Amino acid sequence: MTCIVAGFDSDNEAHMAVIPKIMGEVLLCLKDSNAKTREAAYQLLLAMATARDDMTDYFRIVLAALGAQTTHMRSAAVMALSRLTFEYAREDVEVQELLPLLMQTVAVLFDDSSREVTKSVIGFVRVSVAAMTKEQLEPLLPTVVGGIMKYNKGKDRFRAKIKIILKKLVRVYGYDTIAPLVPEK
Repeated sequence: MTCIVAGFDSDNEAHMAVIPKIMGEVLLCLKDSNAKTREAAYQLLLAMATARDDMTDYFRIVLAALGAQTTHMRSAAVMALSRLTFEYAREDVEVQELLPLLMQTVAVLFDDSSREVTKSVIGFVRVSVAAMTKEQLEPLLPTVVGGIMKYNKGKDRFRAKIKIILKKLVRVYGYDTIAPLVPEK
């Protein structure tokens, strides 16, 4: 991975053509048990994003992995979207405009029963809520709040992350706007 990051050249057409072909491997390396491999995979993900002129096309390549059969790959794709959103949403207008569509697409995974995917989806929601403007997020509030509240059962570590998301939403929109969206149970 580190060699690929160091040798990746955005001016080389062959390097640009290989991005969709290696994306699956890069995404799987985001979930590797070795921390150095994970970090190298994140660096390669960002290097390929920087090299790619069209961020919408790049996000489409990553989004394709959401349709994977394995929970491992779906989780990795959501983690990649989270990192890309974190890195580029504030400075890149194109990514900022994609955020509502990304949120709607990832919201489909709220119904996934896998703990691995759930963890990634909550992380993505947390990053996206921070990156989206008030106007972008407002129409998505019922979907977001309803989706994250599906995971607010038990005393697991998701509760802390959900509380952080809800506190941020209450700070931005007010208690009176968010409270009706939260189920009573």
